[in-house]
Amino acid sequence: MNKLQKLLEIDNPSFDELYSLFEFKEIKKNDFVLKENDTCKFIGLLEEGIMRTFYLNEKGEDVSLLFHFNQQIENIVFTDYESFLLGTKSKLNIQALENSKVYFIKIDDWVNLCNKNLFWTYFSKKMSDKVYLSAKKRVEDLLYYTPENRYLKLLKENPLVLQMISQKYIASYLGITPQSLSRIRSRIITKLT
Repeated sequence: MNKLQKLLEIDNPSFDELYSLFEFKEIKKNDFVLKENDTCKFIGLLEEGIMRTFYLNEKGEDVSLLFHFNQQIENIVFTDYESFLLGTKSKLNIQALENSKVYFIKIDDWVNLCNKNLFWTYFSKKMSDKVYLSAKKRVEDLLYYTPENRYLKLLKENPLVLQMISQKYIASYLGITPQSLSRIRSRIITKLT
C-alpha cells in the first residue's frame, strides 16, 4: 500500500481504478497550479512537498488561506472547490512552496467516476466532508482564538511548519503582520525560559 493510498484510506482494487485516472506531475518550487481568474478543472492530491492556497486582498496583499502537506487527508487535497463545482473563475492562487509531487484528476474524470457506483459517491462525500470540516476549523480559529493561540495551535498540529514555510506566509495565515508574529514568538520563548 503506497502512502497516497494509505492517506486516502482506499483498498485495492478501488485504489487502482482511481489511480488509473490520475495525471502525475512534478511541480517546481514557486510554480502555480492555479492562478486567480482561471477556472479550476482539477482536484490535486499531494504526494510530496508543500502547496499554499492564497488570495490577494483589496490592497493587493498576499494572504495565505491554506497550507497543504502530505500528512493528513484534509491537507493533501487541494482545489478551488467553488470554481471546480460551479465552473466559475477562481479567486484563489495555488502555488508550490517547494518542489512537489502531485497527482491531478480532471473534473470530467472525477464526475464520471462518482457516477459509476455508490462506493465513489460515498468516497466523494467523505472527502468533501473532511475538506468542509477543515475549512470550518480554519474559520473558527480566526474567529475564536487570539493570534498567539492560533500560532500555538499551528505549531502543535504541524510542528515542522516553521522550518518549511516563510514567516511572511505564516503571519498572513494567522491574520497578523510579520512584526506581530516576531513579538508572539519572543513572548513564547520568554515564557519557556
